Amino acid sequence: MTQKRTIVDVDARGRVSLARFGLKDTQLIVDPLPDGGLVLHQAIALTPAEAAHYQDTEAISELKRGLADAQSGRVKSLTLRSEPTAAAKRSQSP
Repeated sequence: MTQKRTIVDVDARGRVSLARFGLKDTQLIVDPLPDGGLVLHQAIALTPAEAAHYQDTEAISELKRGLADAQSGRVKSLTLRSEPTAAAKRSQSP
């Protein structure tokens, strides 16, 4: 598929609107080319902890297993530590 060339205007502050190309409210990585061209790649920002998680093969396999369990209906209730237990709720009742 041949892409149509488009001329964009650069304002006095060096800004270009990329909205006409569907790029709104996003982050981009810009790779400059030797000939002065630019290659734009959509990007997402990660914290160092998130990046480490995505490099952890055990964590990735556990996540895939959990998603597969949820998709197949193999789920169970979970009580968070921050939630009072049923016994604690009963003892707080008048």
